[in-house]
Amino acid sequence: MPTLTKDEHTRAAEFVQEFSHHAFAGELLPFECIYRSHDFAETRMVLKVQAQAQSYALKIDTESPGTGRLQKEFDVLTALSAYFAPSGSSQVVQPLYLSPGHAFFVTEFVDRPTAVDLIHNSPNNDQIAQIYRRAGSWLHDLHGFQPAKEYGFRPRWMTDSIRELSQSVPRDILLVSQPFLATLEDDLLRLKGISETQVFSHGDFHGENLIVGQGDMIGLDFTEVREKLAVYDIVDFLKSDIFRDGSSADVDRSGILTTNKDMFFRRYKHPVHMGILDFCIRARLLKDWLALWQIDHSCSAFEEDRRHRLEQRLRIAFSRD
Repeated sequence: MPTLTKDEHTRAAEFVQEFSHHAFAGELLPFECIYRSHDFAETRMVLKVQAQAQSYALKIDTESPGTGRLQKEFDVLTALSAYFAPSGSSQVVQPLYLSPGHAFFVTEFVDRPTAVDLIHNSPNNDQIAQIYRRAGSWLHDLHGFQPAKEYGFRPRWMTDSIRELSQSVPRDILLVSQPFLATLEDDLLRLKGISETQVFSHGDFHGENLIVGQGDMIGLDFTEVREKLAVYDIVDFLKSDIFRDGSSADVDRSGILTTNKDMFFRRYKHPVHMGILDFCIRARLLKDWLALWQIDHSCSAFEEDRRHRLEQRLRIAFSRD
């Protein structure tokens, strides 16, 4: 668990005391820090607050009183909670309290594994296939929150960012990546301008932001919501599939296991151009791989494994052309 400094602990205790008085009119509830932002370590964190009968998640952003970041997310959670209420199988964490000072808010704490926990660790391929099916169902519901629009696909930023990343990798990695990028450039010319679906999107739909409940899937962390192409949320989730083992024959041209991709689309029914989806998945996997090969980046053991898995999937995916 992340460790709080003395000042951070004092501030966190003040926030917990405020919530305790609001909800229980009692003494300070016990708490611990369960998450600290990597990029905003000094300002953003999440506490687990333990009451007698229930636990709560207290999300802090000390800069939010000026930016409005947490108020916006709390408002989104409130609207989505009402929207998802009739579903039963698709839910979001329930918003409970927004501090008048807007430096923190509180939701229920759901003590269940995330989709990533299971995708990374479960030995049961059938169970994981069902996770992809249920994730597709949840995202289908989210993408129906607002009317969809049509928007011309503009992928140049993806290949530009790949090219930039490739300038700071070892030469042997550059040589491996160049044919991949060339293929993407060819695909870009073919796909540019094709009409795609723009929707209300999660914006950060990786598997750690989807909790696997008992009969339902529960979304969280809506700080990046915006209108954008539906395909980007889909890519964010499907790319975690690299942590599932499978033979080359089991992987399709996007680099994803065919079974899991098919299961995702059992319940996701908004229009998706599969050529654009495959392009975006390939581009994202290549970006992730090159980011882990940056000369100034030192990989952890987990990242070493991820880097190896990404290369395997990229070689398979681009061999399909």
